[in-house]
Amino acid sequence: MSKRLLISLLILGTVISLATYGVTTSIRANEDGYSNPVISRLAETFDLKEDEVEAVFDAVHEERWEQMKAAREERLNDAVEDGVINEVQKNALLAKWEEMQQKHEQEREEIQKWFEDQGIDPTELAPYGGFGHPAGFGKMGMGMMH
Repeated sequence: MSKRLLISLLILGTVISLATYGVTTSIRANEDGYSNPVISRLAETFDLKEDEVEAVFDAVHEERWEQMKAAREERLNDAVEDGVINEVQKNALLAKWEEMQQKHEQEREEIQKWFEDQGIDPTELAPYGGFGHPAGFGKMGMGMMH
């Protein structure tokens, strides 16, 4: 088995494991320089470029998100077919979920800015719990948030 294939499988397994536990926000390094320790460790362990490992994580995360959205819409289509809701209600639900996603992203950005304004490094605070999760971590709500 080639080194790249093995690494891809390890990364995929890690991403699936994280998704199983409800981590739904992006696990990539963000613009403020916080990074996912799993990405860093995989890059270091297998002598890879961190941005390449990050790109694989991002791609798998985006694919998973799109699959979840498609599955949600399919379930709502079934609800329409079964007469539980109508097409207008289905579209309203889809719009509401999108609105909630956008609100979640806005709140994530607000807390990042707040940390910056307060001069707090969330990665240093993370071991102490609370709000100290690096950006992109600690948000739950599988199926509802991205």
